[in-house]
Amino acid sequence: MSEQLRIALPPDSAAPGIARNFVVDRGAGLPVNMVTDAELLVSELVSNAVLHGSPEITLRVALDPSRIGVAVHDEGASVPSTSVAPPPRTMSSGRGLMIVDRLSAAWGVTLSDPPPGKTVWFELGAGTS
Repeated sequence: MSEQLRIALPPDSAAPGIARNFVVDRGAGLPVNMVTDAELLVSELVSNAVLHGSPEITLRVALDPSRIGVAVHDEGASVPSTSVAPPPRTMSSGRGLMIVDRLSAAWGVTLSDPPPGKTVWFELGAGTS
């Protein structure tokens, strides 16, 4: 049986740290490598929501003994592409979703109905990474 957790995040630079702490604290009973990967990936998604999205930002975490699912929702109209490719080496950003793609078992973007807004999510399993 999975546990469903939710927290509202501030739309500022404090949000990624709050999200990381929330995932680490709530995932304490899961395999360490899964929680470490979730910590990194949630930081990427929340940072993107702060930079490219709009308030309200909400973090949802689903936990069970062999899996963690994370979803970050914001009200912004911009939608990230699920087709990830490395940016030019001279760019200082643009690698976050590539990291999510490589480390997660699955990930995607779900558009809000009605718009605007979207949820970017990922799942990690015990055998992921």
